[in-house]
Amino acid sequence: GSSWVAAFLCFIILLTTAGNFLLILLIVTQRSLRNTSNYFLVSLFMSDLMVGLVVMPPAMLNQLYGRWVLRGDFCSLWASFDVMCCSASILNLCVISLDRYLLITSPLRYKLRMTSCRALALILATWTLAALASFLPIKMGWHELEFEVRALNVTGRGDEDQCRLLVSLPYALVASCLTFFLPSAAISFTYCRILLAARHTAGQCWCRGELPTTPCLRPQVPRAPSQPLAGSESRRFTNKHSKKALKASLTLGILLGMFFVAWLPFFITNVAQAVCGCVPAGFFDVLTWLGYCNSTMNPIIYPLFMRDFKRAMGKFLPCCRRSGEPRPSAISLSMRNSNSGPRAATSLKNVL
Repeated sequence: GSSWVAAFLCFIILLTTAGNFLLILLIVTQRSLRNTSNYFLVSLFMSDLMVGLVVMPPAMLNQLYGRWVLRGDFCSLWASFDVMCCSASILNLCVISLDRYLLITSPLRYKLRMTSCRALALILATWTLAALASFLPIKMGWHELEFEVRALNVTGRGDEDQCRLLVSLPYALVASCLTFFLPSAAISFTYCRILLAARHTAGQCWCRGELPTTPCLRPQVPRAPSQPLAGSESRRFTNKHSKKALKASLTLGILLGMFFVAWLPFFITNVAQAVCGCVPAGFFDVLTWLGYCNSTMNPIIYPLFMRDFKRAMGKFLPCCRRSGEPRPSAISLSMRNSNSGPRAATSLKNVL
């Protein structure tokens, strides 16, 4: 059975590494993708790439051998990278949701608010917070109940059996709130606001007072200058944009669902482990790898709903190429046309 487990874990590691590296290379090499909004995606893919390169291989060896087979000094270093990379991935998702929220709610003022310097400052703050929540407490021993510095965090039959990060309840609560629960609340709030703004835009033909900065969506059905909009055309228009709103809701459900399915069980179990220490090691390892898989799904989910990425990937991958050339997404238009207003066909699928 260990050979099948090894093959599956190797596949997850290779998929995570290749997917994130490909998208980073795509953004760097394609001029159409070099915009302020994609800075946050590069930071996300970099944190997920580090999860695949630095965190997953030692975790796989731990899982296969049942003990720590590397040098003992590397245990605390690996645990620090584990916490930092996973926390940076979650915090980057939070910053991306904030960026998309600003883009959909006030697209005309987006370029004035989200400059390159502010984007880099947000990315730097994200990695700094992730590092402060990982390296500093683990190196200083603040995560232990006795507040003493140890060379290893080990459990098992002997001091060299396992490399597991055993944390105290205060550290588990503080770190979980800073790196998951508060960012999760921010992600949920911003994406719900994005969904409401998109539904408002798709369902209305004129701007109202509730969302004055939201672009107005006007019907594009051709008609004679002297004839009003026919009833059948109006129904087709309503059905079309109702389907768009439904597709946006499904997209939002996939994004939020994958995130919470991957990380919520782990952080709840992590706090429970700090309280009672009654969680089986095998079950905790499964939840840990479930959280790692979020780094595997991020480079698949996010570019899947962005036309610019699919068009750029179509130049290199024949399987991603379509027969017709798609229109540029709302993100690329807002980045490249600083003097142009928001397009009428802006939808949540493009903005996410």
